[in-house]
Amino acid sequence: MGFLYNKLLKPILFTDYEGLPVSGPFQVKEAAAILIDRSRTDPFEKGGAFREVPVHFFYPEQDAAHPERFPLVIFSHGAFGYHKSNYSTYQELASNGYVVAALDHPHHAFFTKNSRGKRVFVGRAFIRAVTGRGGEPEAREEYELYSGWVALRTSDVSFVIDTLKAATQSGVTDESWFVSEQEGESVRSVPQLLDAEKIAVMGHSLGGATAVEIGRQRSDVSAVIDLDGTMLGEYNGAENGKLTFREDPFPVPVLEFCGWDQYNKVQESLAQGERYPNDVLIRGAAAGFFTTIRDTKHMDFTDLPLFSPFLGKRLGKGARDTAEAMKIVNSLVLEFLNCYLKGEGVFTVQKIY
Repeated sequence: MGFLYNKLLKPILFTDYEGLPVSGPFQVKEAAAILIDRSRTDPFEKGGAFREVPVHFFYPEQDAAHPERFPLVIFSHGAFGYHKSNYSTYQELASNGYVVAALDHPHHAFFTKNSRGKRVFVGRAFIRAVTGRGGEPEAREEYELYSGWVALRTSDVSFVIDTLKAATQSGVTDESWFVSEQEGESVRSVPQLLDAEKIAVMGHSLGGATAVEIGRQRSDVSAVIDLDGTMLGEYNGAENGKLTFREDPFPVPVLEFCGWDQYNKVQESLAQGERYPNDVLIRGAAAGFFTTIRDTKHMDFTDLPLFSPFLGKRLGKGARDTAEAMKIVNSLVLEFLNCYLKGEGVFTVQKIY
């Protein structure tokens, strides 16, 4: 499968995209590691293998004469996504003084690699469930599916945060870190760049739902961002054939982006008296912000249509130029995080761009 991917699929699916121009003063460096959670077995793997979480770091090049510490931003990709889904966002943040840790969620990601060098592709059962090819589930089954997806991913994210914080405090990387010889020096320098008191979590689609749930679970997370994701973790059960959801106030600042097509569908539903968990959460949040971008669809909140026009079109590309949409996204993400992680300015956002 690896040979087929490298020789046939990769040249067809992906371009040589290198991101968008950045606004910050820092040069951006990259490194990667696989963090192995020895407290969990991977439900997708046979034989009781530990859960592995590949992490890709984007961080400012440090001035040795004037060392700094930077806020941490965790990124969780969507269903069938992968760690480079929002490459331009990582570059923009890192150039402005953030350390970004972009995760691959094995078997939810389109593809990744494990510590043995084996390429791991998205699970077939997961594809069927997300796309509805396994049939339309009843509300209780739907709730259980959503809960399982979010629980797996929030466990991944929390494990990564805890592991990074431990390495920052101790100054060493322990047996949880699988690092190639080539990446070793770069990776081991990353925890020493972190200000572990300033953490945000963001994601696209199912990754956005993950970020929101982490905002409820962890007191050390100061802000979350949801890029066009239904907040699946807000569902708390099913009654009379319908999903129910939480209505208690959301505890941390949250910024939600919504695709134009989804925005119009939700507005129609709200006008008919229906309720939507994202809308309830944003209205009840301590600091909730919402925006949409005209003529966008789901994948216009990622770089996918830029580095893979084929997949972007197939999975949801709107009439709006994706590069233009992503420049708006990246600018607002930076302003929001500057406000709530660095204490710079007062964040405001238009409802429609």
